Amino acid sequence: MILARVICLLPGLMLLPSGIGWMISPAETSSSFGFIFDDLSLAAQNALIRDLTAFFLIVPILCLLSSITANHRWIFAVAILFGLVVLAHIVAATIHETGFIMEMFLPEIVILILSIAGTYLMAKQQNKT
Repeated sequence: MILARVICLLPGLMLLPSGIGWMISPAETSSSFGFIFDDLSLAAQNALIRDLTAFFLIVPILCLLSSITANHRWIFAVAILFGLVVLAHIVAATIHETGFIMEMFLPEIVILILSIAGTYLMAKQQNKT
């Protein structure tokens, strides 16, 4: 069970710095995503701050809930979310011709794999009890 709890925490630990960064230092954090924050309209800045803070903080919250409660449903939500992220990245790269951004795509795949593994291990453990 300890291995399952640790695996469930890893995606959250990977994304927590970005979530905090979007909240406290959005201009600096946005540069790592390729944005020139000050060149964006105030509405665009607001959208980035609120949406990306929420995105990057919900995953650590769900991971923590899964680990604390030993309930696979929380980490499964992360798997669903990152399944959609990976799918959207593929659509953007192929249909919209943005190209694969490997420094983003590979961590997305790692988080998807970890969340699927965490879901499997937690569900397996729950079915034993």
